[in-house]
Formats: sequence, C-alpha cells, structure tokens
Amino acid sequence: FDPVIQLLVARGIAVLSVNYRGSTGFGNRYYNLGIGNVRGMHEDVEDARRWAITSGLADPDRIAIVGASWGGYLALGGATKVAAEAE
Repeated sequence: FDPVIQLLVARGIAVLSVNYRGSTGFGNRYYNLGIGNVRGMHEDVEDARRWAITSGLADPDRIAIVGASWGGYLALGGATKVAAEAE
C-alpha cells in the first residue's frame, strides 16, 4: 500500500509503479541484475515511460516520474534525460 499512489489515483491520475532491476522482493537473481548496472535501472524507468505514452495511458506533455530514496535518484535521471531529448 502506498498512500501517495492512492491519492493520485483518487484524483483520476494514472500511476505506473515500476519495479526496476535491482528492486527487492523478487528474489536474488532479480536483485543482482541491478548491482553495478545503474544504466539498466534508468533504462527500465525510461522503457516504462515510453510504454505508457505509446499505449495511450500517458500524455507525453503531462507525465511525471516520481520516486523516493533510490527511486528519487532514478526520477531525477529520467527528468534530465527527457529534457535533454527535448532540446
């Protein structure tokens, strides 16, 4: 349960919660995929963003990447990558 996700959904905002490689709770093999592979974690988040847009669930001009702790770092990386692509 995540109260922030519930708040957003209750206001009609679609939420995609990404379990990027290295996330816990999916076994050692999945966790180990993230060790030394920060680029791969960023790619997981970017792939999810692209999927949400191409599937029509998200508007590319009105999308946010949000996270806390390591997810916050990935969100910041996602924001800078998207900004760089827009230039």
